[in-house]
This record gives sequence, structure tokens and C-alpha cells, in this order.
Amino acid sequence: MKLAAAALSLTALLAPVTGWTQVPRPIVLAGTWDQHGPGAGMLLTMIYTEAFRQLNIPLQIRVLPAMRASVEALAGNVDGELVRGYDYGRMQPSLIRVEEPVLYLTAAAYAHKPGIKVQGWDSLRGTSYRVEYRNGYVVVRQRLEAVLPGDSLSAVGGAEQGLRKLLLGRTDLYVDTEEMLQPMLQSDAFRGSGIYSAGILERAPTYGYLTKGHEKLALQLADVLRKMRASGQLDRFRAIAYDPARWPCASAPAGCDATVPRWQTH
Repeated sequence: MKLAAAALSLTALLAPVTGWTQVPRPIVLAGTWDQHGPGAGMLLTMIYTEAFRQLNIPLQIRVLPAMRASVEALAGNVDGELVRGYDYGRMQPSLIRVEEPVLYLTAAAYAHKPGIKVQGWDSLRGTSYRVEYRNGYVVVRQRLEAVLPGDSLSAVGGAEQGLRKLLLGRTDLYVDTEEMLQPMLQSDAFRGSGIYSAGILERAPTYGYLTKGHEKLALQLADVLRKMRASGQLDRFRAIAYDPARWPCASAPAGCDATVPRWQTH
């Protein structure tokens, strides 16, 4: 009896210590953007890293192709996706939208052949353009299918491949986010290539999505993002992410592999 009482007392003493030292399970979010390159990828990384720091929850970002990110989220292999359009929630009802935009993105059409101009999705209606988009961008695909016949559309695995097919004349337009393509077009690989923006198709807010079981986290994350926007923190992050001068490799020779921006450089 005395041994049993002693064991119970020891358990009671140790229980609070275990609770204090337990580390929360990391939240794993899938993203389709390079986390370390200038632009939207780094901006998303900065926003989510700070938001989860404020929530005191460890975060891991797993970079995947857009289609794979959807598959992994729907299968429950990740806890959600960093950023998708509003309509994505209707297409994937098993996911929970974080009801505060994380950032605004611009869908744009890019061309290499001279003289192509578009404005809005409807401007593509009745044209004979061969149009390509990134595989897994289901909202973009839906928008294009509403104005163009299926045989004029194709999907590509990544933005770089989409741009190279423009250069080869295999497509007339490549549709992707301006925030991803503009930094790419300023890189050594595509600077001076002649690829240009043929027009803006849509500018819209984008949202994070979480898997079922994270309803409370979705509310908490929305609240943190709302406060970060109101304080101007999101604007400050954007200025850093889109400033090439803050990047170690901005003026470095080819082969520079530094991937962390100089956040504190002024």
C-alpha cells in the first residue's frame, strides 16, 4: 500500500514537468513557391514563420509542385497549403479556408510573339491562342476552360518550363502569377529573352487552407494575420522580399548559393 501511494505521489510530481517540457507537433504546410528566392515565395515564408511564431507552434514548409500539394493535403499527409485562391475552397470542400487573405496575387498572361495584348479572362474568348498554365492551379484552369476550347489549353509542370516553351514557339501564352514570373524574368536565365507580360487576367486575394481537425487553428491564424496586416508588418515583409539588394547573391557571380536574405540590411 505504501509503495502504491509513493508511486502515485511520484506520478503527480512528474506530470506537470512533462506538460511543461512537451513540444507541440509541427504543423506541415505545402507550398508551391521557392522559399528562398526573392519575391512571393520568400514573402510567404516570412509571413507564415512570423504568424506561427506568435502562435508558439513549430512550422515546417514543404515545397511541392502545385498538383502534388493538393494531393498531399487531401490525403492528410500535410496539414494544409500555404496559399490558394478563394474558389479553391469550393473545389476542395474537405479543406478549411483561413478567412483572412495572406496576400494578393495577380494572374497574368506572358508571351514571346510580339503584339499580343489581353485584359481579363474574357479577352481570351474567341481567340486561337495556344495557352498553357501550371498543372495543379485548379482555379486558373477553371477560368481558362470557361473562355477557351479544351484543345487550345495545356498544362505544364513548372513556371520555368512554361517560359521555355514560349521561347520555342510551342505556345502563344503562358498564364501564371505575376509575382512568381517577374523575378524569374529578371534572372540571368531569362533576362533579355523577349518574354513580356501580355496583360493582367485577374488580381485577387489568396488564402491559406488547413485540413480537417484544424478548425481552431484556422481561426487563430486568421486573427494573427489580421493583426499583422493592421500593424503594417505584412507591408514591411513585402518590401524586404521584393528588394533584390537585400539578397546575398544579388550582385554575386554565378554559383553563389547563399539563400538567406539580408533582412536587417538598410
